[in-house]
Amino acid sequence: MTSTLIWIAVALLAIGVYLSWTAGRLDRLHARIDAARAALDAQLLRRASVAQELATAGVLDPAASIVLYEAAHAARQADEEAREVAESELSQALRAVFGDASQVDAVRAAPGGTEA
Repeated sequence: MTSTLIWIAVALLAIGVYLSWTAGRLDRLHARIDAARAALDAQLLRRASVAQELATAGVLDPAASIVLYEAAHAARQADEEAREVAESELSQALRAVFGDASQVDAVRAAPGGTEA
């Protein structure tokens, strides 16, 4: 009877150690996911800020400026659920505006444009 209780205690201890180890791994994974999400959000805000600044700089034609500004504003104001869609729309707007070589040349010709 005593040896049975010892084996049960050892099995329970092993299960407890395994569960503790798994919980630690999940906690570390959760921290990594939070850090990655924060980095992505910061990058989106930087992209949107630069796009808004470029849209209001007067370098682009008015239609391109409006498209770019609206997409950048929507990306900055998007809540967490809509952030992925807003980021995709910002990328589409950037591709649409800078798909035309004349827009790229206009930005490069502006003061400080070669550093952008």
